[in-house]
Amino acid sequence: MRAFVIDSFGRTPQLKDVPVPEPGPGEVQIRVRAAAVNPIDWKVAAGALARPGADFPFPYTLGFDVAGQVTAAGDGASFEVGQEVFGMRRPEAAARHPHGSYAEYMTASADTVALAVRPDGLDAASAAALPMTGGTALALTRWLDLAEGETLLVVGATGGVGSYVLQLAAARGVRVVAVAAGEDHDYARALGAAEVIDYRSDDVADAVRAAHPAGVDAVLDLVGSREVVMGQIASLVREGGRLATTVFAADPEALALRGVRAINFIYQATDQDMAALEDLASSGALKVAETTTFKLAAMDEAYAASTSGHVRGKLVITTD
Repeated sequence: MRAFVIDSFGRTPQLKDVPVPEPGPGEVQIRVRAAAVNPIDWKVAAGALARPGADFPFPYTLGFDVAGQVTAAGDGASFEVGQEVFGMRRPEAAARHPHGSYAEYMTASADTVALAVRPDGLDAASAAALPMTGGTALALTRWLDLAEGETLLVVGATGGVGSYVLQLAAARGVRVVAVAAGEDHDYARALGAAEVIDYRSDDVADAVRAAHPAGVDAVLDLVGSREVVMGQIASLVREGGRLATTVFAADPEALALRGVRAINFIYQATDQDMAALEDLASSGALKVAETTTFKLAAMDEAYAASTSGHVRGKLVITTD
């Protein structure tokens, strides 16, 4: 089968022919129909999972998010042959589970991949665009504890996580201020943003202070450096507010001194979140982020697009 693999850290991943993985006890084999491209994938390729003295299971197939069909099942597996599923590889298991989703087949067990049945009416590419960023958005929304009438500033609002946070926050009656490139403003508004700021033409901090002189209740930063977040963005949060970042840009101890609760957030996938995404997508309460698709044969192109740093919605590769 074809798979996008690394043979060592720091090397450019390549599409290669590798053996089809077979399921062991408790595992299923999944015929991959679609897989989302996430920044974590190129971080893994660069060595994010490397541990001194630890053996790593090379060749290693990249890819976390998946949608596909169960084609074989080992004894004790949680899903049956023929079921259409979606989910994501658990980050805490990724260093020992070499079969990622950038391939024609992968294997999954309850402790390596969080899976759920694919919602009726949702195609594979759309389902693959949900797990990691949708699950992260659910967990961040819980942590931020957003209440009706509060104001949330989202920096990097139109990427994968932002596309879902905008919807979830707006559904709670939160006033969302989205920071995004000008060409993405209509997209942000369609997802629930009440205000938009163009980071290319406006000073974000000045614009927020002008509109919200008392400060915002919460900030979610998905793209900033520590210098920017701590030097500019964090000052926009009112005393007693909250700040979350997915890029390790916060200093929680320093922010606590002025009454701001902060976290450098790492998402750990859960079966409950996958089930919640299934329900939200099935009911229409959560729209799938705008999706750009590539064939598996064009994996290099999709990977390069991800590393560019400016993606609206989600990038998804398909194998059909």
